[in-house]
Amino acid sequence: MTAGPRLDVTTALFLDLRHQARTLPAWESLTTGVPAALAEDPSARHVAAAVADMQSAGAGVVARSTLHALIDIFTLLPRSGDTVAVDEAAYPTVQVAAALARKAGAQVWAYGHHRPDTIADTGGRLFIATDGWCPGCNRPAPIGELRDLAVRSGGLLVVDDSLACGVLGRRGHRELFGDGAGTVRWLGASHDGVLWVASFAKAYGAPLAVVTGPPGALRVLRSDGNRLHSSAPSAPDLSAAVRALSLPRELNRRRLRLQVHVLALRSAIVRESLPLNGLPFPIVGIPMPTGAAARWWEALRADGIGVIVQRPRCRRAALLSFVLSSRHSTRDIERLMCSVRRLSRDGWGAAA
Repeated sequence: MTAGPRLDVTTALFLDLRHQARTLPAWESLTTGVPAALAEDPSARHVAAAVADMQSAGAGVVARSTLHALIDIFTLLPRSGDTVAVDEAAYPTVQVAAALARKAGAQVWAYGHHRPDTIADTGGRLFIATDGWCPGCNRPAPIGELRDLAVRSGGLLVVDDSLACGVLGRRGHRELFGDGAGTVRWLGASHDGVLWVASFAKAYGAPLAVVTGPPGALRVLRSDGNRLHSSAPSAPDLSAAVRALSLPRELNRRRLRLQVHVLALRSAIVRESLPLNGLPFPIVGIPMPTGAAARWWEALRADGIGVIVQRPRCRRAALLSFVLSSRHSTRDIERLMCSVRRLSRDGWGAAA
């Protein structure tokens, strides 16, 4: 039996953008039936240009998903003699897409997680691939160092920023997260030499992806690959993305609300002398052995609270993780903190 209504802290809809049908304009057809490279709705160009402008990036283009975009990047850009170096802990989508560069004759190998010093100089162009924000250690990639290595070789840094898109970005005074432009801007870095790829499906609630980067690379991606062989994202997907980008003040309000939730939960965990994973982010994790994480998961479930257990690629300990959203109320966070406090004080093991 659960204690009260279920509290779900598992969804990555960080800003609670759900785009009910009544909030979107009507459409005459879900899809055009025409490859995106030949014809696409003007709203697709609007979304891509808006993101590129927010980042001060060279150009942008919309893709059906990050997988579609990453496949195009690694099959169209690297050539024989080039090297694709992939962070060993990168998300599997990045790993799978990067491996396709071998078909063009490029070398593909892994480098140490967040370790630019483990990337060898092969004499050819380097295409370095990484997640912008690592969900395992809850930290940003060393984007400046990685980009410098790639650019010096004539290559590019490819950043999958799906987790941070819409949450992190250029920060104002006392802002923890920023304007949603992504990890590169959150770090205060430039988008020069960066191919940035991100899904809108998490923070923005729109199932499509956006790619930004140098105009030359974007010209190739815009006219070939998946965009030449498949349709653009559907009309409601594009409408949802347009709506998300049209709400800057509301989204900033939600990010600030999320900031309050994240800091409150992290403070409660610290007060219980429990370990915290990485930096402040809407995914708040407690490192612990797998067995302990399973016990906490069961106990929280009995309390009516749904959480997740992660097994990160970049660390040995498991993570008991709470995925927070601006939809959560102060009472929700207090309820979560109360359960964590009770389990901790009942002597449950949580040492990493």
